Amino acid sequence: MSEFEIEQLHADDARCELRARVPEDLRYFEGHFEGDPIVPGIAQLLALVWAPARHAWPDLPAPRALTRLKFLAALRPGHELTVRLTRTADAVSFEIERGDTPCTRGKLVLG
Repeated sequence: MSEFEIEQLHADDARCELRARVPEDLRYFEGHFEGDPIVPGIAQLLALVWAPARHAWPDLPAPRALTRLKFLAALRPGHELTVRLTRTADAVSFEIERGDTPCTRGKLVLG
């Protein structure tokens, strides 16, 4: 079973952008859903948002809340994604897009 294929494109003190590909055999597809696989929300948050945020900004405190979370379009095997993270003093906002299609967005409140 595979993990997401992730390439960081840009990172500075306030923004991080990366490209990700959803492999056909992503381990999170097990049981979610047979014959019609989609990436579970928790996998998106952990692997595409929190892990890259901690890599870009190792000093981040643990999140204490998740707000404004919207799942707008399913992520499926083979999808090419752009992930944008924006850091402020008390939060990390995120957007996951497939081409011009917004897929997931929200905010991790830190602290």
